[in-house]
Amino acid sequence: MDDGRGEVDLYEILQVHERAIPEIVEKAYRTLVRKYHPDVHPLEKRGWANAKMSELNIAYDVLSDPAQRAEYDAGRRLGRSRSPLDDDGVVRDHAVKCFNHPKRPSIKFCWHCGRPICLECFGGVTHGHTICVPCQVLVDRDRDWRAGEPVKERERPRNGPPMRALGVIVHYAALALLYGAVIWAVYTIALAFGNTSEQAGLLTLGLTVVFLVLVVQRLTWRVICPECSATTGHAGFRAAAPWREFLAPQPICPRCAHRFRYSELNQPFD
Repeated sequence: MDDGRGEVDLYEILQVHERAIPEIVEKAYRTLVRKYHPDVHPLEKRGWANAKMSELNIAYDVLSDPAQRAEYDAGRRLGRSRSPLDDDGVVRDHAVKCFNHPKRPSIKFCWHCGRPICLECFGGVTHGHTICVPCQVLVDRDRDWRAGEPVKERERPRNGPPMRALGVIVHYAALALLYGAVIWAVYTIALAFGNTSEQAGLLTLGLTVVFLVLVVQRLTWRVICPECSATTGHAGFRAAAPWREFLAPQPICPRCAHRFRYSELNQPFD
């Protein structure tokens, strides 16, 4: 960390080049935060991890601000880096301040954004990691959001009889008809470009295999309901949905009517 002038080099702390663009600086900072965050280390290493986080946050605060970075680079070229750290890497004022309240000392580091937070900004623990209040709001908002659907749309009642097995059959029959039309068009175009019937047939056969793999993957996809622990998939969602949702059925558990959130649908099936 010592650059030979008795000063700590902020670029070495973030492990980036001195000409790194802001996007690279931010990416390197977030990568190192997840590596040195106190929550991922045992209790006996928390002090060391807090010191590393202090270095990372101070280095990022300077290098992410264009004005501070320009001033730091100017002093660095003249041999005076004016680092906010001592020669041994310790913060000079011996107190890391809260990111949202600069006059208050920080008590923890947020796992989501890596910033130091005070007691007021402490939003609790999510999945075993510390999180600040602003990040907790963002996580909750993402948890309640589903692609293509406003938040208020989640409260819309479902009207009409469910599609059941007939809806699933009609859906995959429509896909088969659409696929047949695409295959016929591909076969005709291949012949028009001078290919033999055997070559066109091999092309359509390859597309057929791809189509079958996608259908099998769609039929075998499953998600676990966090309320009743039942497993369901695309076919189950479609069978329980009314006919008015034929094109885009809402992901609702057929057993307990739990409406799946966007984050729950993207969790792996164990």
